[in-house]
Amino acid sequence: MSFAPFDLNRISSGLAFGPSREELFASVAANPAQPLVIQAPPGSGKTTIVPPTVANALHQAGLGGKVIVTQPRRVAARAAARRLAQLDGSAVGQRVGFAVRGERKASAQTRVEFVTAGLMLRRLLADPDLDGVSAVIIDEVHERSIDTDLLLAMVNQVSELRDDFSLIVMSATLHASELSELMVRDTAAPVLSAQTAQFEVEEAFDSFAGIRNAERGLNDDYLRHVASVAVRHAAEANAASGTPVDTLVFVPGVREVERVCSQIAAAGVPVFALHSQISSKEQDRILGEPEPGSDPRIIVSTSIAESSVTVPRVHLVIDAGYAREPRRDSSRGFSGLMTVVASRSAATQRAGRAGRLGPGKVVRTLDPKSFAAAPAHSTPEIRTGDLVAAGLSLAAWGTPRGEGLAMWEAPPTGAMASDEQVLRSLDAVDEAGQITSLGEQMMKIPADPRASRALLEGSRIFGARAAADAVALLASSERIASADLNELLVAVARNSHPAHRAWKHEAQRLEKLVGAAGPSTGRQAGSAATALAGVCALAYPQWIARKTGPDEYLLASGTRATLPRGSALMHEEFLAVAEVSRTGSKAMIRRAIGIDLETAIDLLPQMHQMREVAEMSDGRITARRIESFGEIELVAHPIKATEELGMQAVASALATQGMRFFGTHEKFDALRRRMAVARRLLGEPFVRVDDQSLVDAADHWLQPVLRKIASGTNAAKVDLYSALRTLLPWEHAHDFDSLVPERLQVPSGSRISVAYPEVGESGPAVVAVKLQECFGLEDSPRLVNGKMPVQFHLLSPGGRPLAVTDDLVSFFNGPYAQVRAEMRGRYPKHPWPENPWDHVATAKTKKRLGEQ
Repeated sequence: MSFAPFDLNRISSGLAFGPSREELFASVAANPAQPLVIQAPPGSGKTTIVPPTVANALHQAGLGGKVIVTQPRRVAARAAARRLAQLDGSAVGQRVGFAVRGERKASAQTRVEFVTAGLMLRRLLADPDLDGVSAVIIDEVHERSIDTDLLLAMVNQVSELRDDFSLIVMSATLHASELSELMVRDTAAPVLSAQTAQFEVEEAFDSFAGIRNAERGLNDDYLRHVASVAVRHAAEANAASGTPVDTLVFVPGVREVERVCSQIAAAGVPVFALHSQISSKEQDRILGEPEPGSDPRIIVSTSIAESSVTVPRVHLVIDAGYAREPRRDSSRGFSGLMTVVASRSAATQRAGRAGRLGPGKVVRTLDPKSFAAAPAHSTPEIRTGDLVAAGLSLAAWGTPRGEGLAMWEAPPTGAMASDEQVLRSLDAVDEAGQITSLGEQMMKIPADPRASRALLEGSRIFGARAAADAVALLASSERIASADLNELLVAVARNSHPAHRAWKHEAQRLEKLVGAAGPSTGRQAGSAATALAGVCALAYPQWIARKTGPDEYLLASGTRATLPRGSALMHEEFLAVAEVSRTGSKAMIRRAIGIDLETAIDLLPQMHQMREVAEMSDGRITARRIESFGEIELVAHPIKATEELGMQAVASALATQGMRFFGTHEKFDALRRRMAVARRLLGEPFVRVDDQSLVDAADHWLQPVLRKIASGTNAAKVDLYSALRTLLPWEHAHDFDSLVPERLQVPSGSRISVAYPEVGESGPAVVAVKLQECFGLEDSPRLVNGKMPVQFHLLSPGGRPLAVTDDLVSFFNGPYAQVRAEMRGRYPKHPWPENPWDHVATAKTKKRLGEQ
């Protein structure tokens, strides 16, 4: 079938990208295999103009394959296809088509097909050669979704191997140079730019002075302000215009959409909600041409209308200034969406919706200072999101963890390692990260790997239909206030529920897919609730939870989480949890269903363990035999610790507590300070004796001590001093006490303890001694081969400090006279000679000294 070229003049009429159209056509036609980067501002029409231009150029170059255009969201893919078909004068599904999850309109005649990035990623993994495709255009790459990042890296690799294939990357923001360098062939990929938007968009601020962002999303007072701003500015815009002006309001999530819609509706203004949970039919009604003469509308939307969407009659945008971005909680083992200030690039995209069809205006409800402080770009999802699905895709591509694949940004090593462990627990990848046969089956199911694994296993246990119904519900974004999945399933199963049609369609699709994967025995008969609980447990084994308080549960992963207040699930001892999110400092269970322990153990025997553990308590070892499900302790009995258990407990305590584990051992501590001084002043062969070094060298000096503790000796009563002396260099084993003496003999004959600095600190050795015992000491001693001075803390006969000096000669020739004048009346029984050099050094009184 011959291809009739698109009428580019008709399609691009009135759009801003026109000046670069000829350059794009010539570039692709001359060298289809050269990747291109297209940078064009919002409202330039690149999503509408570039695909047919590329299709015509490829036709001229003799290439007749399809042009696929990816979009980050389903609504954008459907809307872009509908818009281009309208400009082309054809019906959707003929020359221009689209494919999103669960819906496709395309035919053998389709030359340009719009798809979501996720769907395209699955197509690519199923057909790495992209047979019948001559070009892939990746749009809105600046949004940095994980799917788009993966797709960019993989299609770039395909384009290196095919000289009859075009890769074009489009962005509205300033990543062009980075992308150009990423797609190097002989040289970096050329960048085509359309620098000016066709229609001017006026910017204004109508700020809110109070608190905007609360723990669970935007504050209700702020949402009321956004609604009132929308109503007021919409009225002003329509009063100033001769034709109806529609208003597009951006808020971060479905909850905020519903709140703002209710406020606007209360003002008597026609209002429509636009988000991913409404039906495709309803989306089409909102994005289609309004009836002639119909009243102006206010459309309240999430970010799905942020890019690649033209909403008829919209010339006014109200931007609440916030977005939902994924954030990973590594310590608790889950990811979730957080409400954050939208990036300035996202704000630019939103404003561009007002200038698509003519001059427009954006009103920002953030204050100018907060808007200026917003990040320049959205945080790439690969840094903060869940990487389980990405890890499976990378394994399916043959590049586990992204190794060997030129990615815009590599996955974080720690997060990737953690999520690869999840894939191993699902038997989706092997120890090397390579995909398994089961993983390949999971890739054929368009769901999160956890859900796809649960679908395959659940269909064999509960039957394909029951498992598909459950997975379709888990994969949806539907929630219920009580968090009860069974209550939600009953509601969604009713024909009257808004999500019924989408859920039923998805369940039927999943049932067909799992039927193709193999027979389903349905060996466990039971209710839909039983199947839902079982499938949920199979999908999220680490989130099986046991009640530990009125509304608190302990998850098998070790995290504690709470149920929403008043939830009927609170009477359940065990829950199968499908969704957990962070609320402030707490973890909140958002979707769950009751499950009995026996069922959980039957489904997940690998989580059920019997183990013996020992731990240190008050310096002694205690041991228990524990039956557990993950980190949930079911039953525990005290037992006598074996030597092996004891050593495990001691090693664990030493690793977590360091030398604090042993408590206070004065003689050991004094020796340790002396050895630290020797290491600092003399270096090797003296060893380091800081906490970490001693723990690291435990095998060389501490094993006999640890074995004694493991066999029952209290940690406070072991001989650490003798053990530490074994770390002295053999050549200094006999002279160490003179090199770094424990005591110093003073002129009175007393041997006074020397206080050395704490480990890791510097300073002199300190000798605290009565002043009279130092009479006649002309030279202040130095220790450690003369490298360490001695600082004398001279004391009164009653032991109170009188002076601190490291130069006794200067002290006795100077300050001593004042000390003598002050002390001789207070301590008349003790000698205070005018000339301390000629007096005998003594610790005795004058009377006892005379009796000698």
